[in-house]
Amino acid sequence: MLHPFRLLTWLAAALVGWLALAPLETRAQAEGRPPEGGDGRPPRPDGPGARPGRPEGPPGGQRRPGGPGGPGGGGRGKTGGVVVSDRPLQDLWIPPLLQGKTFDLTLAASSKKFLTGTTPTAGFNGADFWGPTLVFNQGDQVQIHFKNNLKEVTTVHWHGLHLPAATDGGPHQTIAPGATWSPTWKVDNQAATYWYHPHPHELTQKQLTLGAGGLIIIRDPVEAKLALPRTYGVDDLPLVLASRRFKSDQQFSYDGDNDKYGDYPLTNGTLDAQVKLPAQVVRLRLLNAENERGYILGLSDGRPFHLIATDGGLLEKTVALKRLTLMVGERAEILVDLSGDQPGATLDLMAYNSNQPFGFPGGEPDSGGANGSLLNNGVFRVLRINVGAPTAHPVKAIPVTLVSNRYPTEAEVTNRRTIKVADGRPFFNFDGKAFDMTRNDQVVKLGATEAWTVTNNNIFGHAFHIHDVQFKILARSDRAVAEWEQGWKDTAYLPKGASVTFVAKFADFASETDPFMYHCHMGNHEDGGMMGQFLVVKDPATLKRDASGAIRFRAKMEHPLTAKLLATATGQANTPAPDFEWKEVEGKPTTLAKQAASKPVLLYFIERDCPCSRDAAIYINQLSAAFGSAVKVVGLINADGETAAAWKAATKAKFLVLADSDLAIAGAFKAERSATTLLVAPGGIIAKANPGYSAGTLQELAGLIARYARLPAPKLTFVSAPEKLTSGCPLKE
Repeated sequence: MLHPFRLLTWLAAALVGWLALAPLETRAQAEGRPPEGGDGRPPRPDGPGARPGRPEGPPGGQRRPGGPGGPGGGGRGKTGGVVVSDRPLQDLWIPPLLQGKTFDLTLAASSKKFLTGTTPTAGFNGADFWGPTLVFNQGDQVQIHFKNNLKEVTTVHWHGLHLPAATDGGPHQTIAPGATWSPTWKVDNQAATYWYHPHPHELTQKQLTLGAGGLIIIRDPVEAKLALPRTYGVDDLPLVLASRRFKSDQQFSYDGDNDKYGDYPLTNGTLDAQVKLPAQVVRLRLLNAENERGYILGLSDGRPFHLIATDGGLLEKTVALKRLTLMVGERAEILVDLSGDQPGATLDLMAYNSNQPFGFPGGEPDSGGANGSLLNNGVFRVLRINVGAPTAHPVKAIPVTLVSNRYPTEAEVTNRRTIKVADGRPFFNFDGKAFDMTRNDQVVKLGATEAWTVTNNNIFGHAFHIHDVQFKILARSDRAVAEWEQGWKDTAYLPKGASVTFVAKFADFASETDPFMYHCHMGNHEDGGMMGQFLVVKDPATLKRDASGAIRFRAKMEHPLTAKLLATATGQANTPAPDFEWKEVEGKPTTLAKQAASKPVLLYFIERDCPCSRDAAIYINQLSAAFGSAVKVVGLINADGETAAAWKAATKAKFLVLADSDLAIAGAFKAERSATTLLVAPGGIIAKANPGYSAGTLQELAGLIARYARLPAPKLTFVSAPEKLTSGCPLKE
């Protein structure tokens, strides 16, 4: 006869084994989720491009009953059991909070010990992996100063946020090494968990793997009135889920589509993480920050938890679950009731990923090779929860109702479009077209409510993400829309051979030059070209197309300064300024000569489609605001009057912007590039010409303006200006 304790242990082990090995349909029913079926592609063979080898690792490691085992992995053995770690548990790292309206972020290389030796990583604000959690309040105007201290270009994308395309941080808003980017916007989103991360084309997988990223928590008045846990790090816990594999030199491995999955689970960058949580209702903010792996999350003792929020906001009512599927880029907020647990009790947050059909990311059966991992097709722990004493003011009840959401409906749809996943060998794409930074793929009319149907092929599952909007899922081709995915979403799982239809309203922000992105959020697929872009515009009919019918725009790029440009600028000093005339805002005619008779005049040349023009306009605004009426600042744009007015409004320019559509004025002043500046001294003599801008030239201009205006030099700090002279796009008619 078995001892009672041994009997309980045996029953628990049998239950875990049943969950891991039961037929798919049976498990799906037990877990309260729909089954996924179908065959998949065969695993890719070892050989050229195969995953790098894994280290032997320290004593103790991860093993599978009956599997290849070993601390560092093994060969191409089949997976499918419970992944066991023999390593000691480590306390979960909680990212620090940054709050306010102005945020300083610096991304830099770092290092961290995970197994043996030291692993090169990247982190924000001195962290050795990941970065601080930013707290925004709905309605605030926030200012970010982001400095790139990496040795390569990067961007920072505000995932899930509704904001202008020029501040979105996609692959077009590149930040050079050593440079600072300073976007600002009004926080419009509802209370939820969002995140920020690099988005440079073909470098996203690498930089995310190294650890670059961070969470964003948005608070609003509606959420603040609910009886929810919100003491950060105590009963309101951020959980960033990922995994990594290591090469023999302890470096992370990130080899594109040959390198999909990690062998070691990390939570907030912590290997084998544990945390103490109070015996009360706690809130877990979950982010799948993997490269490709999906998660089917549940608690080890089978207790239910309650979903309260998806990607973009709170649900209307809580949803009780025992399993939650979370794909790459998706977020979820859940409540776990620990109020009945005694201090000292433990339970685990688990990934129940075994016995998935091929197509489920991380369901491949091999432990090695390009598609393999020690964690694949397995059950593994992502967090050990140690129950502690309750706080002084615990939340003890799970709310039933939360908020009242106003979703766009199918009846409001003004346009429909279909996007198809294509290819897959060697790379996935949309509609048969590899990503092109200068080609626009979709045009959306500002204010439209659109239904998008994204159809997958029969090769693999994907995580479809769209920038700018939060959407409502209307339908799935393979099953009914589950209760747990009927809230606000910006990322949706797309099983192989299936389609998803969602509806979204494209409001507030329009631009004919700055696109938003849609893409698979799996880093290897995104970098490989599974990405498209769309413009939101007031009038699609006004967009110019090339001979092939495509809409083209310029990507932000380096524009090398030539010796000729520098010599021309130097030669203009101390020469008479060509005169030209214009009408002031109130309609009064004037000329450069009249304006320069008594005050300095700063001319700033703008290329209408050039992101560099907008970047430099921030600093021209600073000069204009600092000197007020003591200087006349005039922007000259290669466009008509209507476009000039639209550009001024979009950039919030504090200076006059005049149309120079035929480049007559630019030609007279020998200006060939956007961001060229010329300072005309009182009396009409050119004091200084610059074929670009930098922090140094801006400081010099400030000093010259003060001198000619007979004012004390103001204390100006051009914190995000480039250190070296930088010009913009060539001016053209």
